[in-house]
Amino acid sequence: MMLNEPLRICGTEVKNRIVVPPMSDFGTVAPDGLVHQSHIDRYEAYAKGGAGLVIVEACSVLRMPENRDTLCLESDDCIPGMKLLADVIHRYSAVALVQIMLTGLSTMKENRIDDITRTDFLRYKNAFVSAAFRCQAAGFDGIELHAAHGMYLDEVVETSERMDEYGGSFENRVRLLTELITEINKTCGKDFIIAVRFGNPNYEELLKTADAIQTAGGDLLDVSSGMGRYLDVPIGFTHDSKVYAASLVKAHTKLPVICVGNIFTGDEGEAILKEGLADMIAVGRGSLADPAWARKTLAGESPNPCLRCKSCMWYMDGALCPARRKENEKTWAMR
Repeated sequence: MMLNEPLRICGTEVKNRIVVPPMSDFGTVAPDGLVHQSHIDRYEAYAKGGAGLVIVEACSVLRMPENRDTLCLESDDCIPGMKLLADVIHRYSAVALVQIMLTGLSTMKENRIDDITRTDFLRYKNAFVSAAFRCQAAGFDGIELHAAHGMYLDEVVETSERMDEYGGSFENRVRLLTELITEINKTCGKDFIIAVRFGNPNYEELLKTADAIQTAGGDLLDVSSGMGRYLDVPIGFTHDSKVYAASLVKAHTKLPVICVGNIFTGDEGEAILKEGLADMIAVGRGSLADPAWARKTLAGESPNPCLRCKSCMWYMDGALCPARRKENEKTWAMR
């Protein structure tokens, strides 16, 4: 079974090809943005459940009102709690990454990227590097830069028309992302994994972004969606459109590629790997429905199935997953 084969990323061996992707729990984050027990319990369940790679939910590099529902990496105060997360993931021999991000400006209701002062633009850039250093100090194996889903880095890559070196041409728009990779490598060392979650409905720019990440020294490509839907998926392609985008990147690059998109069963994941469409599969909703999805799948057992109801889309708390309602009656009773 290809799902059970190890994979080496930047000198670190991942025990299998199953990824628990970053899923934000918007209901339980403390007002101070620090880790608390519900986070530890959740990530212990994912790691104990057998996934080879666990990516901690999106953590903001700066504390802003729009990010009040997310973990925050703005100060060293975050390190003790983040260390608890790294330790509990490593306890079960899983590789641990943290997704770091800044909310898109459309969400922050600020001026467009083009209108941000150069001082603030560089302050945001430095905040990403500092956040990566804090993740390393907490014991994580690496970070994932969130450059998808309309987040700040995605907006810069896809839409920036700034009049400086960070806007206009594709080479300028991707500059911030590549400079971040270079500076994080310098700060944290080459053995610290740098993954990038990215997407772009413009397939040409999607592949050019993958090239830029590889050239800058990135280690892992996590292909998702950008600021628009993927179109022109060939008739007869049997997987999700995001898997198709990942397959294009996989055929174009030498870096390992994670794909995501409506992967609910081991057979679906195995087919993707055997067809050479990606190197790893990310199972989000399946892991919410059953944190032991990886272990059971690899053992030939049937995980508790996701109901595909999408109740989790804006409240990523597995205890409130309808598929797990029976085992969490007390939690449901308190709603």
